Amino acid sequence: MKKMLVAILMLLMVIAGVPLGASADSSYVDVPLKISLSKDYLPLRSTFEGLGYTVTWQAQTRMVEIEKNKMLIQVKADQKYLLKNGVLVDGIIKPVIIDGRMYLSVAAVNQIFEGVRRLNPLVARVYDTLRSESQTLPVLHGMVEYDALMSFYPSEDLYYRMLDDISTDEVFPAAGLNTEEAKESDVSETNNQVEGVDEADLVKLDEHYIYALKNQLIQIIKTGRGKLQVAYMVKEDNFYPEKLFITEDRLIVIGRETSDELRTYEKDDRIMTVPLYRSEVMMIKVYDKTNLAGEAPRLIKSFGVEGRYLSGRLVDRYIYVVANRTNYYDQIRPMPQLFEKDAAGKTITSSIGYDELAYFPGHVNNSMMYTIGLDLDNLSMDGFDVDAYIGGGSSIYVDQDSLYVAQQQNSGMWWRTSGESTDIFKFELLDGSIDFDARGSVPGSILNQFSMDEYGDHFRITTTRWGSEDAGLGNTTLNNLYILDEELNIVGRIENLAPGERIYSTRMIAEKVYMVTYRQVDPFYVIDTSDAQNPKVLGYLKIPGYSSYLHPYDQTTIIGVGMNTKLMEGRVVNDGVKISLFDVSDFEHPIEKDKRIIGSGNSSTDVQYDHKAFLFNKDKSILAIPVTVENNFYGGYSKDAYVFGFTEKGMLDFKGSITHSDQTGAESYGYDYNSQINRIMYVDEDLYTLSYDYLKLNDLKTLEEIDVLKR
Repeated sequence: MKKMLVAILMLLMVIAGVPLGASADSSYVDVPLKISLSKDYLPLRSTFEGLGYTVTWQAQTRMVEIEKNKMLIQVKADQKYLLKNGVLVDGIIKPVIIDGRMYLSVAAVNQIFEGVRRLNPLVARVYDTLRSESQTLPVLHGMVEYDALMSFYPSEDLYYRMLDDISTDEVFPAAGLNTEEAKESDVSETNNQVEGVDEADLVKLDEHYIYALKNQLIQIIKTGRGKLQVAYMVKEDNFYPEKLFITEDRLIVIGRETSDELRTYEKDDRIMTVPLYRSEVMMIKVYDKTNLAGEAPRLIKSFGVEGRYLSGRLVDRYIYVVANRTNYYDQIRPMPQLFEKDAAGKTITSSIGYDELAYFPGHVNNSMMYTIGLDLDNLSMDGFDVDAYIGGGSSIYVDQDSLYVAQQQNSGMWWRTSGESTDIFKFELLDGSIDFDARGSVPGSILNQFSMDEYGDHFRITTTRWGSEDAGLGNTTLNNLYILDEELNIVGRIENLAPGERIYSTRMIAEKVYMVTYRQVDPFYVIDTSDAQNPKVLGYLKIPGYSSYLHPYDQTTIIGVGMNTKLMEGRVVNDGVKISLFDVSDFEHPIEKDKRIIGSGNSSTDVQYDHKAFLFNKDKSILAIPVTVENNFYGGYSKDAYVFGFTEKGMLDFKGSITHSDQTGAESYGYDYNSQINRIMYVDEDLYTLSYDYLKLNDLKTLEEIDVLKR
């Protein structure tokens, strides 16, 4: 049994890229092998840190610096060459980034160290024996190596080219030639729950463009100082875009098409035509955006199902979407319809037969849920995987391998001891297909997607439920954490936390669960789940107010965004938006080490219910959120971006606020929705704020206004 546990532990460490062992003097390290495209790779950070090196990621240049005993190795994410104490070394194979981690090929590691030995098919041993360096001056072998070398010194390369290597084509680029492709920029991403799993949003950006939705329009806005302009506006008839994704070559827009269904009938001597129902089709439209320097995105193909979008994810080159459909009792076509449209609008329609429908026990109603997978490299019905289930979904959690759908059950079935529970349905994701895997149930109801998480072989979920007299706790709310195995059987639990309160936020990071409950004060719980069968509350902190969203700052600090509260005439009332920094270096005694309160009791922030409105990057020292505040000068309200940095000690440093209300040209005595900021983004040192009518560009460090665009 002990040997089996050790084997399982080693396998988990292999999957996680954790070093499996090292010598006491760091002369060697055993690390897991990763196979990608038939090549063997080693996790860069684990390998070098296991040998005692310091590993630093330089986000602006997308370069890793590895240091030890006056040895400096520099590796870039986008090329096979590396620098070893300033000498260009051919690494033979480019590094790869998998699940947010950089991996070096075994061939490249062999160019650095003399000793790399495979212990077994899964593990390699790397010895810290550096290959000797030639004492003669290194010689470049052609322009390829020159460009590779200069890429490690981007400012020098730019200066050299400006002086000696400028051609007329570079000064006056030919029409349609995208001369910006070589640029590597530091671009903010959507604030996703799971690393490597992109969530659909109303705006996306890359290093050259912002892709934003407005009514029926998809706006593609050119970014950059002195370049801010709407480059393209894409509009499809009867299509209302809701969310989008981007890849290097594709723009994917998810929205709905609507049309009225009419029925004509005769009664007595009168003929009547009446609307029967409004048919809604959720469409996924895929555009080619490879040549935006010369033309607008080109629609390639559209896929649709009858229903409405619930949530979507992008994993590698695969789109995963969950949609719901209400089946009206008088509906002409009761069976799910699938649609495939080409660029010209030619439509092929098919349907899912009764013999293909599944249902969720305890959730049979007049709703239907679709799980949809789309392979972006196979835009045909063969690459469009759709399954339909009777019963609708409410919240989903997705990682790279699994999709979980949570459905609240309130209607009390005869086999249940309580009418309030959450049923969980697990699906396996593989290359665009979604296959049902397991189902389970836990007492209570969840708050949102952050109430769920998969860690190792276990699924964790937090719920709030009403207590019962039988439990001796009275008719009050109780809060719980459940841990389930791969078959979704409950194997561990903590129940009946904070009676009388409810969960306001949860964040699960590695083996720790951070949970906030609230009624009059904010208990911030730290829970250890390293032993899945015996989770433990390590400590908690009670402070005024509550956090509706939690986000990791680093391994010892958690950011909380929510509301401050105070007592007024015997009752608790809101008293401004609060940003907290929780120090969890001592798990048993967490503290609120810093906080900022914005506005008054009427203030609010979208982050309380929309985590994608939250912008944070520790390396760039920025935290920004949109906050609605009373604007006494105008006598109304405005929703502005509040921007913070961090001191050297990791404390909050308020930089200032950015408003779009100053663009309206008149005093506002109410709530001007068109100028309310809903997203904050950056490209390099440019900070962008987006509202319905405006896109504003400010300097990220000084917040100086540089440009503003009327959308």
